[in-house]
Amino acid sequence: MEREAVSAGSINCHDWVLKLCSLDKHGLVSGLSNGKIDVIPFGQTEKRKEINAHGGAVNSVRKVDENSFCSCSNDGIVKIWDLRSPEGNNCVAEMEGVNNLPFVSLDARDTLVGAGTELKGDSHLFIWDRRRLSVPFKQFIECHQDDITEVRFHPTRRNMLLSGSTDGYVNVYDLKAEKEEDALLQVINFASVHSANFLPNDKLYTLSHMETFSVHSLIDTTTEESVESDPVDYGDIREKWNCEYVVDLYAPGYICCGSNSTKQLRLYQFDPEKVAFDGLSTNSDYISLPGAHGDDIVRDMVIHHGVIYTGGEDGLVKIWNVSGNMLGDTSSRFFGQEAGSKSHRHHKHTQKKPIKAIDAEDGHIHHSKRHKGQDGSVKPRHHHQNHHHHHSHKSSRFMPYSRE
Repeated sequence: MEREAVSAGSINCHDWVLKLCSLDKHGLVSGLSNGKIDVIPFGQTEKRKEINAHGGAVNSVRKVDENSFCSCSNDGIVKIWDLRSPEGNNCVAEMEGVNNLPFVSLDARDTLVGAGTELKGDSHLFIWDRRRLSVPFKQFIECHQDDITEVRFHPTRRNMLLSGSTDGYVNVYDLKAEKEEDALLQVINFASVHSANFLPNDKLYTLSHMETFSVHSLIDTTTEESVESDPVDYGDIREKWNCEYVVDLYAPGYICCGSNSTKQLRLYQFDPEKVAFDGLSTNSDYISLPGAHGDDIVRDMVIHHGVIYTGGEDGLVKIWNVSGNMLGDTSSRFFGQEAGSKSHRHHKHTQKKPIKAIDAEDGHIHHSKRHKGQDGSVKPRHHHQNHHHHHSHKSSRFMPYSRE
C-alpha cells in the first residue's frame, strides 16, 4: 500500500547536505560539503544555527548522546560537539588521524568513537575512548586497502565493530584483542561497500556502490573451527526495489530509495528480524515522496516524531509529513537488546587477510560512479585524472565529497 508524503517546507543549507542525525533536545544536525554544520531546531527552522565546523567537507555526523554529536571531515579531523552552550564554539574535543588523511566514515557508541579514512598510502581505522582522548584506543592500518566507507559498532556487544571499504571487504573485529591481526573475527568478500550494519539474529547486511545487496551470518566464534554460511545474495536490487539508487537502510526498519529520472523517493518498511528483501516494490507498504530533490541525489534521511527529513545535493533539507500510522524514529541501531543470540567468545577466524578484489576481465578494480545524464538518469562517469586513487570509477554519491 502506498502512502504519499506531503512537503512541509525546506531549508536552504547553501551546499550539498551529506549527512543528517537528530538530537531530541536540539534538532536536526546537517553535515555540509562546505565544512559547515547546521543545527535546525525541530519546529523552529528559523532558529537554525550555523557552525563553521571543519576545513573540508563534513562527510558524516553521528549522535553521541542527547546533547552531543561527532563529525568527521576531509580536513583529517574528528570532532565532538556539545550543544548545551547557547553561544560560541561548541567543540569539546578534536581527534586527528595521521598525515591529514581525510575521514570519510564515522560511528559512536557509549564512550567509543570510530572513524575510517581515505586511502593515501594506507587507510586507517581509528577507535577512540572519550574518557581518554590523548591517544587512540585502537588503530588498525592493515585492515583495508582502500577508502574505509563504513564503520559500525555492534548495538549490544561493546567490543564488536565492523568496517567496510571500497576494496570490496567488510571486516568484523573483536576490540578486546591486543593486536590487529588477532582482532579480525570475520572477513566478508563482497563489493565496493556503500553501507553495512548489524541486524538482529547474528546477521549483517552489505550494500554496494553498484546497488547489489546481501545478508550475511556472523560466524559463531564459540568454536575453534568456525564455519561461514553462504550469504543471501539479492544481486542488483534496483529492479526489485523499483529505484535507480539506494540511499541507505535505517533502523527500526526502513529502506530509502531514489530515482532521478522520475524525481521520486520511496521509503519501504521492512522487518529486520526477517531476511525478506525480495519484491519490496510489489509486496510491501511504502511511502512516496513526490518530487524528492528533483534530479539531484538524496544523500540521507531522518525520521523524528513522525516527520521525515531528507538532505540532498541540491543543498536543501526537505520536511515531509505523512498521514496515517505514526512512523518510528530512525536510529543507527537495528535492535537494542540481544534476543536468542549465541555467545561470541573470541577465537581467531582462520580466513586469510583480505586481498584486493580484481576484475577477471581486465585486472582492474571497478566501482560505479554515478552521474546524472541529460535525460536525468544516473550514469557512470570517470574520476578526475589527478585523483590519488588507483582505480578508475567510484560512486560520487557516497564517496568523500570532491567537486570536479
